[in-house]
Amino acid sequence: MSKVIKWLLTLTVTAITLLAVAIVYVAVVIDPNDFKTEIKSAAASQGVELSLDGDLSWQFFPQIGVIAEQVEFAHSAIASGKIGELRLAVSWGELFTIDLSSSQLPVGSVEISDATILLAELAPNTFPMQLNRVNAAVKNFSMTGDRFPIKASAEVFSGIVLDLETVVALQVDSSSASVENIAVSDLRASIDGLTLSGQFSADNNFATAQGVLLSNRFDLRQLLNKFGKTFPELKMPKMSANEALTSVSWKSNFNVNNSGFSTIDTQLNIDNQPLTLNTKIDHSINNLMLRVSADQFDLSGYMSTTPVSSQPNAALFAPLAVPFALWLGRSQMELSLDKLKFADFDADNIYINLFGNQKVLRLSSFNADIFSGQVNATGRVDMRQTLPSFDLQTSLTNIDLQSALVATADSSDITGLLSLEAKIQGAGNNIDEIILALRGDGQVTIADPSYAAINAEETFCNAAALFAGGSVRNDWAPGTQFETGTGTFTLGDGKLLIRDLTTATGNLSITSRGTVQLAQKRFNITANTRVNGSSTSASGCSVNKRLQNRNLPFVCTGSYNQGGKTSCKPDENLIKDMLKGSVYEKLGEQLFNTPATEDGDDQQQSDPLKSLLKGIFEQNLKK
Repeated sequence: MSKVIKWLLTLTVTAITLLAVAIVYVAVVIDPNDFKTEIKSAAASQGVELSLDGDLSWQFFPQIGVIAEQVEFAHSAIASGKIGELRLAVSWGELFTIDLSSSQLPVGSVEISDATILLAELAPNTFPMQLNRVNAAVKNFSMTGDRFPIKASAEVFSGIVLDLETVVALQVDSSSASVENIAVSDLRASIDGLTLSGQFSADNNFATAQGVLLSNRFDLRQLLNKFGKTFPELKMPKMSANEALTSVSWKSNFNVNNSGFSTIDTQLNIDNQPLTLNTKIDHSINNLMLRVSADQFDLSGYMSTTPVSSQPNAALFAPLAVPFALWLGRSQMELSLDKLKFADFDADNIYINLFGNQKVLRLSSFNADIFSGQVNATGRVDMRQTLPSFDLQTSLTNIDLQSALVATADSSDITGLLSLEAKIQGAGNNIDEIILALRGDGQVTIADPSYAAINAEETFCNAAALFAGGSVRNDWAPGTQFETGTGTFTLGDGKLLIRDLTTATGNLSITSRGTVQLAQKRFNITANTRVNGSSTSASGCSVNKRLQNRNLPFVCTGSYNQGGKTSCKPDENLIKDMLKGSVYEKLGEQLFNTPATEDGDDQQQSDPLKSLLKGIFEQNLKK
């Protein structure tokens, strides 16, 4: 027995000595740099072009292999780039089973350090992605279908760290160097709080792929703001709710065929609000079709709190630019929502159909039920130039004005049903620029309008009493009920010009013209009133013949901003003209020229008639 043990020890020492001698011989006598041509040829047989400008050196433990520095590579279907250090190794056991007549590259493990990799487009018309500072380790690498683990990290999009762990099975056709099949399982990829998991497989050099990917709940707003360093259009403005877009997740099932049709079905959850996204891609014409649907979505928390005019350029059109950043071909999006909730009102039965091509977005249909009426629109947005431009054709039907003004301007003075047809063009990156550039025209109808702030008949009768004599009543009901009004308008230079807006109340016909300053939210409107008869209405006041069938202009000014005030009064120049030579002019002169008493009070204060007349003059003549 002792002889056997001694023999085994001798054999072991001899083997180790021979191995050491072999390693020393290989390290000293064989220079791996002499095999650069063979290495390039072996890589080329797998479809990889190599440039080996750095030195090659041996690695012996724990596996035998080659260390290469300053490697450049390119694979048309996968990636290209530069590698600071590349280690290729095989186990000692595999070394003795290598078929020297095979063109297969015998690699058991791959380690990459300090690399820059540009991934190829996995689908036509999608943008490539560059990975920086890539470090990766692949053990038991195989291109014959055996599973092997991959662990990697990289920086993407201005320093955002991507970590990846997965198991891959890769089958490569040695004759054509194409990827016959790749199966990815146990996938876990994380990028700044977003973690993706799932599995998928691809065939025929990624011509087809199918699988499922899902995410954790992550903070989308924080992630997009970091991506905004690379893609400024993705940077998010501050929103009205602090928790908006802070809890987002999705699950996607996909089936891709790059030579035919691809489908991606996604369940998206935004802050506990579910949406369904169905995507179809016709690769033969590079057309993407996206359908988005949901029962309801509360948009109130996602409204920007930053004034649009103070946001960076293109902020207004940023959401429209996102599809063009992700898909460079033709695209179409359909949106269907049963209810869209805003802070102060709801929109129901929403349908939107958008087409995109070369940064031109066409709105073929927009329909919604809002404020008890309907909104319809078509239009076009062109974002090919630095200054985006648009044109819009829109119609409003039976919009409840009171509900609309309460929600948008905090005013409830006006009621009626608004219908409108308009064609509008404009350009700009923010609201201020767009308001100044607006051009267009249209027509408007208001059915059964009323205005609670002013009784038009009372205003006219008070003016009539001043112009032609008569008593002043104090029993008027508040507000005015008008007949259906119609008119036209034009837009230009930041102004809305109202032309020939006609309506009536009682025997009073009213034709209005005026200007609305859109940026300042102020208006100045002249309303010509005309009495067609001897009285303003059955319960109104009698009208002197001198004022019948004659236009009496009233000037209305004010603001439709929150807290704004409105004033309507007879035109001052007309009043002065009509009072010339009348007894009222003489009475007015006497009233305003009456000397004061010793105690400083006007003498007319003791005369009620003079007080009444002076009040009328002060209200209608003084500014």
